[in-house]
Amino acid sequence: MRKAFGVMVLLALASTLASADYYVAGSFNGWDPAGLLMTETPPGSGIFTAPVGTAYREEFKITDGTWGWTWPNSGNSWFYPGTTTITYDTNVYADGWVNSTQRLGLDWDPENWTAVGDWQGWSNANPATAMTWLGGGIYSYEQDIAPGWWQYKAVYTGTWDAIGADARGVNSDTYWFETTAANPHAQFWVNALNGTIKVAVIPEPAALASLALLGLVTRRR
Repeated sequence: MRKAFGVMVLLALASTLASADYYVAGSFNGWDPAGLLMTETPPGSGIFTAPVGTAYREEFKITDGTWGWTWPNSGNSWFYPGTTTITYDTNVYADGWVNSTQRLGLDWDPENWTAVGDWQGWSNANPATAMTWLGGGIYSYEQDIAPGWWQYKAVYTGTWDAIGADARGVNSDTYWFETTAANPHAQFWVNALNGTIKVAVIPEPAALASLALLGLVTRRR
């Protein structure tokens, strides 16, 4: 019942968000809350876009044309020199990636990501936790982690420009996850294009191999 109620709330939120006008306010346009109107592309899709171009690293927020509402909540979002398209997606997704709605994306990928958290000492340039490119803007990293509750975000390596629990933002909020003695292996992902992350906690690979072998032996009997 609680899950159904949560889905209804998200759908209501998405419907409200999709009916509004959105703007991009940033360091490139004097932080004018109505400085750059976004276009719903295509109409009725709930996905709003705006092209921007700059010679410098810039920060920005999505607004309703005022400072009464902004996204992301925890701080400013960011992009790097060049021409890019900012995307604000108000749809609700059930694909396991965070955020499930209000996704803040770019069509630009810095191509250098590090998985950071308290489990690796919050080192934003640690080569040991560098993420591997899988294609399509998606990167991953995995390792065994001692049982407990831990925090994760993905950062553009050497900076705190991040993708975390509240979308793409400077030092974005962390995502909490739990490992256990039975499930110590954490797999981390980031989608650099739509600004989402996810974590999967599973048995360690050696244990998975043993389970697969056991299954094979059982079937042969």
